Amino acid sequence: GINAEYGGYCMADYSKDQPPAYTQGGKPLVAYSPGGYPQQAYPVQVYPAQTVIVQNPPPATNALLAWISCLFCWPIAIVAVIKANEADKYIGQGDLERARSTGLVAKKWAIAAFITGTVIAVLAGIIVGILYLIAFLFDSVKSIQLIDPS
Repeated sequence: GINAEYGGYCMADYSKDQPPAYTQGGKPLVAYSPGGYPQQAYPVQVYPAQTVIVQNPPPATNALLAWISCLFCWPIAIVAVIKANEADKYIGQGDLERARSTGLVAKKWAIAAFITGTVIAVLAGIIVGILYLIAFLFDSVKSIQLIDPS
């Protein structure tokens, strides 16, 4: 029939057509409170006191500096590379003081290789420049003598 309360149309009652409540394992669902899931009580964890070990970084071996110095003067730089490897060996043995001193020796040898290589390159450039200048002047003098004065 027509129901005046709902604008003249009849509303169907679907509440009797609903399926039964969902159950899992034969048990009905638990309705939780609006606050969420029930809180579980976990046992308090007790951890042993931690020991903090402060470890300083190992000293520099200057190995990279030693290897790069091989490009400048390899005979001197070989000593730097050997000293850098010795410093690395001492770090592995735990002898940090000896590693520090050997790393500084490697650095000194590498710097010596840089300086020596740079000085040799500058001197070689000066010598080559002088030789080119002499050759140019010799060619100029030779060409002047070839001209017949008559």
